[in-house]
Amino acid sequence: MSFEWETLMILDKAETTIFEAMSEMPVVDAHEHLLPEPQRVARRVDFFILFSTYSKADLCGAGMAPDVYDRLRNDQDMPVDQKWKAFRPFYPFVRHGAYARPARIWLKDVLGYDDLTEDNYAEVSARLQEWNAPGLYDRILRRMCHIRTALVACETYQEYDFDLLKPLWRVINFISDKSILGFVRQSATGKPGKGLAGYLDWMEEDFHQYLQRGRVGIKAICFPYEPPDTAKADAIFDSLYSRGDEPKLSPAERYTLASVIYDRAFRLAQAHGLTVAVHSGVWGDFRESQPAHLIPMATGYPGVSFDLFHLGIPYVREAVMIGKMFPNVSLNLCWTTVLSPELTVRMLDECIDMVPMNRIIAFGADYNLPVEKVYGHLKMAKQVVARVLAKRVGRGEMDLSEARRIAGMWFCDNAAGIYRL
Repeated sequence: MSFEWETLMILDKAETTIFEAMSEMPVVDAHEHLLPEPQRVARRVDFFILFSTYSKADLCGAGMAPDVYDRLRNDQDMPVDQKWKAFRPFYPFVRHGAYARPARIWLKDVLGYDDLTEDNYAEVSARLQEWNAPGLYDRILRRMCHIRTALVACETYQEYDFDLLKPLWRVINFISDKSILGFVRQSATGKPGKGLAGYLDWMEEDFHQYLQRGRVGIKAICFPYEPPDTAKADAIFDSLYSRGDEPKLSPAERYTLASVIYDRAFRLAQAHGLTVAVHSGVWGDFRESQPAHLIPMATGYPGVSFDLFHLGIPYVREAVMIGKMFPNVSLNLCWTTVLSPELTVRMLDECIDMVPMNRIIAFGADYNLPVEKVYGHLKMAKQVVARVLAKRVGRGEMDLSEARRIAGMWFCDNAAGIYRL
């Protein structure tokens, strides 16, 4: 037997062994947007629930009109045969993409179908609706995925199973034009308070309401951050009251206000021992949220722990270097596997060379409606980790016992420590 084939067989055996060792490993799902279960099971679902959320990018990229996608996702009264007719022309173009893979894993592993077809879409829809009942999250997250805790960047703190789903407070909401300008309109009439100081106090009141429901972390986003200039931000905020009924913020003004808002939030995070989860990279105009924008935040607040999301895709090497150079920054690979498992394999392999093993989080499914896809996303993430660690085992850099230990850190222990769960 040639050396090359021997090496391939060792890698294949090691990969299988590591993957199987993770089958019942406890998991912390380190990023979700899941609805409270009562809201989810109140919806009528069909096959398209498996292609909601991020699949929109691929389907619309393949030619589906955005308004058609929105109707397929949101119109619960649309007959399933009409949905299939609208979906079918585009499915061949997206079915091999990473966004579609968790759906196909669910179809295969749970429902027993090789794929979604003309012959089974109605039956698939009926079976998905059968699953869509109270206990859905417990059945999928706890029992099938062995998820102990999922961290949820949510819009509300009501109706959650707080033993399973831990909400993050969203400072990201308070840097939006909608929030700032809505406050200006309200406070112009004397309620709730006026000016930037009033806005920050109002935000802090919301933060303390969140603390009463349990504390885990804060959700933020990278942007072109500058050191907070309160005087400049005060002047911008005060000027909004004299800009007419529909005031507007320029990008530069928004960033100035956001830096001061973040200053208050980061001080609250440090005072209460909360980690700040920071979106970076992918989605929309990803240039605005590139991970390098985190550097002045990390250096300006060395007592705050920052968890850098999505490996900054497409700025992956910048993200890895930030994880290496700044001890208060961890790297969270949430969402990355369903963007590209191959990219994630390459970058996670480089992370082993560059980043301490206790500063890496391997999984966060990052879904809102389709909790079913958490199962497939997790399976893909485990396959990625098995491939990366098997390569190191095959080269003799670690043994299988060490590989299993690292996998346990990446899927559970690190997130539990970084978020103080």
